[in-house]
Amino acid sequence: MDANHEEFLYRLKREGIKLDLSVTEEFADLLGNPQNSFQSIHVAGTNGKGSISAYIYNILRQKYKTGLYTSPHLINFNERIVAGKEVIPDSYIENFLDNQRGRIEELSKINRNPTFFEVTTLMAFNYFRDTACRYASVEVGLGGRLDSTNIISPLISVIAQIGFEHADKLGGSLTAIAYEKGGIIKNGIPVVLSDNKPEVVKTIKSISQRRNSRLFTVDGDTRTMDLEMSIEGNSFTLETSVNTYKIKSSMIGQFQVRNIATAVLAVENSGIKIGKRNIEKGILETRWPARMEIIRKDPMVMVDSAHNPPAAVAITSTLRKITDKKPLVLVGMLSDKDPFSFLSELRKISENIVFTTPDEPLRSIDPDKLHRLYGNMFVNSRSIRDPYQAYDYCLGKGEFMLVTGSMYLVGLIKKIERSPVIPYAPD
Repeated sequence: MDANHEEFLYRLKREGIKLDLSVTEEFADLLGNPQNSFQSIHVAGTNGKGSISAYIYNILRQKYKTGLYTSPHLINFNERIVAGKEVIPDSYIENFLDNQRGRIEELSKINRNPTFFEVTTLMAFNYFRDTACRYASVEVGLGGRLDSTNIISPLISVIAQIGFEHADKLGGSLTAIAYEKGGIIKNGIPVVLSDNKPEVVKTIKSISQRRNSRLFTVDGDTRTMDLEMSIEGNSFTLETSVNTYKIKSSMIGQFQVRNIATAVLAVENSGIKIGKRNIEKGILETRWPARMEIIRKDPMVMVDSAHNPPAAVAITSTLRKITDKKPLVLVGMLSDKDPFSFLSELRKISENIVFTTPDEPLRSIDPDKLHRLYGNMFVNSRSIRDPYQAYDYCLGKGEFMLVTGSMYLVGLIKKIERSPVIPYAPD
């Protein structure tokens, strides 16, 4: 989109994050409630929700016009909103903002300005309506109960893995966070739970019982067999009460096995008629950029937008299983993250680290500070402020490299490498 529209849209970020549905509902009503024009599957969680949303989208688009709404983006805003196999065009974004600017400003007089995320969410729902999507896979932005996406009435709700993040907004315990995520569960609408931590299971089970929502769990309702993992991806047999699937996926990581099982359970119990072959083909064609993604072969560069301790655990456990190589880690982090816990996990698979600045300098932790506080956790460490110079330095080492710690760093490296950001395999 052009600079003027981009400036207007991003200026709304000054409103911050508002966990309040009133303005979203008012704005949706002014647009004629576009969220009611398509059927949806709603996905919440701390880790895995983006991948699960992408699997669901790729499965459903095998037979139906399907939308995908995720956040944040890696390189371009347009990545957040996909209909069919097309990202939302700049022209649609600009027209939407031109047509709705008056309403956005009017709402500020009645209640408050819609936030960046509220406007983006309604833009996505409007786009799905205008492009005649029959279904949409919708990822929650933050939390669930009061997230802007929670104005939809889904066919089924999905809760991915839950961990400690955004405690200032969602609460400081897994029970409190699970309660907020479980806020997407609707009366009488089934729910799929990926997580198996006792306090999470107890909370989601309690909510589903109160809302008369049938609960499916990955541990209780699926079985995986014959798992083979490599740097090329995963293959395994997935068994549910409905079918037995031969799964092949280029998505790397044991955590993706659970994400795939979650997506399949959700589709199977959504009431959507899709078929076994379409499910297997959709999973095979799924790509989710920046999740243990190889973007360069010589030297090998893997990017992963992990930025919290559970995601770091997923990286280390997977790399130990698929390679003997210890990566050179290029890391940058934002100021609201937990670098000690994150780096304590990464040190298990690496002796060498370079600290740099993500492409969000105002919110980044100074790489010199990271080096000073945590560099001694590794055998070799250094700080290179400029991420372009840091990446060049690491490439020059000719070693297997892992870039992680922030989507803003990973997105920049993908941009440098001109790595695709589409959520499906290129034709």
